[in-house]
Amino acid sequence: MNCDDPLARYEQYLSACNRHALAEIGDFLAPEICVNGEVKTAEAYAADLARLFEVFPDYHWRLVRTVVQDAWLAVHLHDSGTRTRRFLGAPADGARVSTDEFAMYHFDQDGRIDHVEVTADNARLAAPK
Repeated sequence: MNCDDPLARYEQYLSACNRHALAEIGDFLAPEICVNGEVKTAEAYAADLARLFEVFPDYHWRLVRTVVQDAWLAVHLHDSGTRTRRFLGAPADGARVSTDEFAMYHFDQDGRIDHVEVTADNARLAAPK
């Protein structure tokens, strides 16, 4: 596998994320991923997603915009979900919430994500109903 088309590879990854297919998500990750300057194992990265899915069982990312440069992909995503567990001090009240996320992904020579710089306005996910 190579990464001749980072956008196509990312769309496959995003599809697995939106299906909450944790077993498949690992196929898109390098053994270690640098996330906002912190090195994580692929297992730890997937565990972070699993915790998100516990709070927002219908969490969904919608791709808004992309920019591709070589093995780098910048994305703007619109995220949404129903808050069913406590999150950042907000109650498990069934509120439908959304936010915007901006991220840059780097794909290694095998087409796996090995670097992520990401920011999201998570305070909007904790906003009152």
